[in-house]
Amino acid sequence: MNKSERGKDIRSHMKMPHTSGTISYARRVEAEFKKNGHRLNRIKIFLKYQKHKDGSHVSSKFAATLEKIEQLLTIDEEKGETSELNEAIVPLKEDAISKVLSPDKNGHVRGMGFKINPKMLEKEASEEQMNEPNKELAQQVQF
Repeated sequence: MNKSERGKDIRSHMKMPHTSGTISYARRVEAEFKKNGHRLNRIKIFLKYQKHKDGSHVSSKFAATLEKIEQLLTIDEEKGETSELNEAIVPLKEDAISKVLSPDKNGHVRGMGFKINPKMLEKEASEEQMNEPNKELAQQVQF
């Protein structure tokens, strides 16, 4: 098997192709934040860059996979387990991307860029949860 045939074979086994060009998902999240003033969760940004501007899928081969992720996302939103802006309240192993594409591997979180691991996100989420009561108390004191 020559190099070209081997590469084609390897790409045919991909679960989801990289479609955002040379710009990483983490940089796209930052660009969305600067543009809109809020951060989109990893599922929303992942889905956004798997589609063209007109809403058609970049890769028709993976359209069914993306539709499954979208269905699970709407179910999670109806249950209140995730929101448009914030990361999923459910653990990363149980969100829509992990359910459809398989859980993230150790030391890596799909759609969050390099050097981001699940423990970092768990720590950040716990710090935010600890700060929420403080924010509520501060608002009560102001009124």
